[in-house]
Amino acid sequence: MLILNFDFMIRNILSKRNSKLIGIFLLLCVFTYTSHAQEEKYIVSSEAEFEVAHDSASYGDTIVWLSGTYSDIDLRIDKDGLYITAEVRGEVIFTDQSLLRIDGDRNTFRGFQFLEGDIGQDNVIDIFGDYNLITHVNIQDYMSFKYLVIREASQYCRINRCNFENRLNLDDQNILSVLVRSSQPGYHTIDYCSFKNFDGGGNDDGIEPIRIGLSTQGDFISRTVVEYCYFTQCNGDGEIISNKARQNVFRFNTFEDNPLAELVLRHGAESITYGNFFISNKGGIRVREGQDHYIYNNYFYDLADRSIMLTNDSSDPLDNINIAFNTFIDSEEIRLGGPGSNDPTNVTFANNIYFNNTTSDVFTEPTGTETWIGNVVLGELGITLPDSGITMIDAMLGQNNEGFYGLTAGSPAIDAAQPGFQSLPFYEGIEDIDFDILNDLMGEIRPEEITRKDVGCSEFPQTITIQPYATEENTGPIYLTTNAITSLEEEVSKNNSSIAISPNPVTDVINVTIDTYTEGVLNVELLDTNGNILKSISDQQITNQVTTLSISIDELPPAVYFLRAIEYGSDNSQPSVSTMKFIKI
Repeated sequence: MLILNFDFMIRNILSKRNSKLIGIFLLLCVFTYTSHAQEEKYIVSSEAEFEVAHDSASYGDTIVWLSGTYSDIDLRIDKDGLYITAEVRGEVIFTDQSLLRIDGDRNTFRGFQFLEGDIGQDNVIDIFGDYNLITHVNIQDYMSFKYLVIREASQYCRINRCNFENRLNLDDQNILSVLVRSSQPGYHTIDYCSFKNFDGGGNDDGIEPIRIGLSTQGDFISRTVVEYCYFTQCNGDGEIISNKARQNVFRFNTFEDNPLAELVLRHGAESITYGNFFISNKGGIRVREGQDHYIYNNYFYDLADRSIMLTNDSSDPLDNINIAFNTFIDSEEIRLGGPGSNDPTNVTFANNIYFNNTTSDVFTEPTGTETWIGNVVLGELGITLPDSGITMIDAMLGQNNEGFYGLTAGSPAIDAAQPGFQSLPFYEGIEDIDFDILNDLMGEIRPEEITRKDVGCSEFPQTITIQPYATEENTGPIYLTTNAITSLEEEVSKNNSSIAISPNPVTDVINVTIDTYTEGVLNVELLDTNGNILKSISDQQITNQVTTLSISIDELPPAVYFLRAIEYGSDNSQPSVSTMKFIKI
């Protein structure tokens, strides 16, 4: 059984399409498997027992905490390659003055809750090592400095399916902090996490759910990806995410019902924000500082203050801001940042839809230097109509059964995109940035020819239902989701699963990380939308660990597929089934 946290290495090697590297890596896997064929498992129920187990454990060993509530537990992990898990996910609760520090590399910490604690000015989880995975962890109702910190020296850490909620103190400290150093990018991933119910006045109070970098680190490259996360009632600060470093990617997230906050691009340049849903917030995106920001393929709906705000700030004036293929519906104005002594420069709006039935203007505060390309607008424009680049016409949007809007037959936005906008940049080490805009918001394939692409965030017709990827039900720890699964579609929409897929969308090889929680046998099936099994991998031995598989799908046509994992326990109990949807492009 291979239990090492190799998912990041697999993804990086496969992204290089280098068969020699892949072969070397597979040999490494075999060697590691052979070397650790006799991994030990330690059962603990106290801090003292954990310390003995930790000191005795070797690379690849497992430490299992028995179910229960534990007070004042000071967890310190300075070994490498340990798998530390709750006996039953969610049933090991640390409270009072409990906290965790990880100095080692390639450790997995899975299935724990930190509830109703008070650690003063300490952090609940502090990560100093590389390639560490924190998964299915709930931190809630704590008094602390920060909930989780990834330190400057760390690289390739992953925060997966965690819930961060309701810090009790309203001090000026953010919740999840990613720090950055000048000498190397961090390449961290925050995915399928939920951030909920942070009280406050929405001012500059520092209670951001996520902050990447510091003002002093704005010139450092982070390359952190925040994807498939859900944010709601995050009002402790006006910034839901505070971007303060370079080359970060924010994609496929949902920002919903945050009446006092929005995503904010602060210090740092070259961020990419695409594939997100901004629903019923104060605003969508505030671009306060920096250059070379890219905002593409996003859905904005019912925003109460502003959809996008470009600021006129002397500290780091905006330049080369690219806003393309977005859809804005019934939301307040887009503020263009002028007039003033530090107007944004080289701002391009390309191939966006503005469908505005509110009483406000679509645009305010123009600089007069904006570049307009292929935009379709319904509503009060608010600025002088330029000679070209804006067409005042109804885009003919229709509402689907989930309540979201897309193009309908006969829309003037169909096959109406115009060239002249910048493509998304490619950042080494970050997979599947769609820099040629070959896909829309939901992963539908766009035509390669620019003038055959549709304006707005979605192509017509929609074979994939327009709706958020991330919801309150399918993010955070699996044990906090209690909805029953009755069908394949419901199984995916609830996402009551322990599967992580990368990349998604995928071109040829899909990497599957399955967080198994039983001893026995694992079968993996690849299905089409009709439930037909196209591929299967059978009889994979599992022993309460993270299992990573790579599956070639190069021969499959572009479409939507499902991946299903079936876990058969050694006790012959009812098998556990987990399913996730992915897109082949």
